[in-house]
Amino acid sequence: MCLHQSQEMEHLRPVSFLMGLVLLYPGAVSSEVLRVRRGHPVVLQCEVNPGGTLPSVTWKLHLYNSSCVISYKTEEDNTKTSFSSCSPRMRSDKLSLMISNTDISDEGMYICEIPYDRDTIYRNYLLLVLVQPSTFLKLNSDGSPECGAIGGSPPAEISWIPDLDDINTTKLEDPDRTWSVISTFNSSGINETSVTCVVSHPTFVNPWKADITLSGGYKLQIDNIVRLIVTLIITFLLFVRFLLYLKIKCQGENIP
Repeated sequence: MCLHQSQEMEHLRPVSFLMGLVLLYPGAVSSEVLRVRRGHPVVLQCEVNPGGTLPSVTWKLHLYNSSCVISYKTEEDNTKTSFSSCSPRMRSDKLSLMISNTDISDEGMYICEIPYDRDTIYRNYLLLVLVQPSTFLKLNSDGSPECGAIGGSPPAEISWIPDLDDINTTKLEDPDRTWSVISTFNSSGINETSVTCVVSHPTFVNPWKADITLSGGYKLQIDNIVRLIVTLIITFLLFVRFLLYLKIKCQGENIP
């Protein structure tokens, strides 16, 4: 029970972190949510033009386990300077912040600040990095169907057809902050010869589906075939008996 609660807390950690940012920065409520696949580039555009000379632009990044700053400034002598304490994969070009080869560690709040007259203009982004999981469906050592979605972000959702209550699903956070989801279907006591696993994830155009024959499924199919053959034989014998009865009855009526 304690292990299960610990796993659930680990699953909620990224959500708690992002909610904390929302509380820390009221403007984050109106943040634009950007989703990008891991390994793909992304461009965040401040899209704020106060007019005239752009004195400076500062990007403040509050990531999952770190914070950093990227700034661009025009000095009084028109000299342009820049500063960055962020990953070398990130660079700023005035109002744009470009990230090449995004990773899960880039998830977090991106805040663009532009000082203008007596006020500061803000633009906020919440960046989420998606990772497509690998999937499998097999019979485990107990002969029960086991379906998995390994290395996904966010965690995949797994369901079964038929949908029963006796299903055990575990979510584990991997060292690289992706998630592995394993779902086991207890097939004892059901009459189905096969079940279907359905995996849903934001990176899938359509849910991933796979069927598997239950252990003992072939025996159940054979038993059904035997029952059918026996039923057909009995029906045939009854029909033959009925024909013989009609023949004997007709012969008896023809005797003078």
